[in-house]
Amino acid sequence: MPTKKLLSISEFAKIAQTTRRTLIFYDQKDIFKPAKIAENGYRYYSYGQLYQIEFILGLRDLGLSVEEIKDYLSDDSSDALNKKLIPLRQKIEQRIQNLQQILPILRQKESHNTQLRNTDFYVAKKCFLPKREFWCSDFKADCSEEEIARAYSEFYQEVGAGLMTNKMLSGFLTALPQAHANQYADFGFRIIKEKSYDDEVKIPIITQNDG
Repeated sequence: MPTKKLLSISEFAKIAQTTRRTLIFYDQKDIFKPAKIAENGYRYYSYGQLYQIEFILGLRDLGLSVEEIKDYLSDDSSDALNKKLIPLRQKIEQRIQNLQQILPILRQKESHNTQLRNTDFYVAKKCFLPKREFWCSDFKADCSEEEIARAYSEFYQEVGAGLMTNKMLSGFLTALPQAHANQYADFGFRIIKEKSYDDEVKIPIITQNDG
């Protein structure tokens, strides 16, 4: 039976898209050992080890520490490992969801900045606005600073903290007639935020018609 080909540390690092230094570090930390160490001290790896190093590098990319990675690798039992992977998978899914919420916000910000560069603020213009939908908080009768801060925090926890990076399409909604604008500081309110993604969020929605 022919002997399986082994790769030098440089060859293996290139295939695994990592570095010699990383492989040596993981060897020293007893996380990922070479398949063979020659008498001259050179490290050699097999193709079959690619799956394990990709798993380790993936865990590292997620921000896991060396000790946490060791903990994941310590279980030979598939069931035990699966139990540890479930919360990790949930963490990844939550991160993906957060990034998906932030991405359209960044796109809106880029678009808004482009519009600002091309806008003449000293010329009156008549604009047509398309129909828009807004998330809104519950009605708050108390307009104190404490209540506003509490309502703001609760609202963005429900909608998604990532949306706080885009403040251009948010504000306060009241039913106060313009004739009584001097009462604005003490009038009840709702916090509103324009919808920027289509995920189901269990928050009331109001619609502004086009015009």
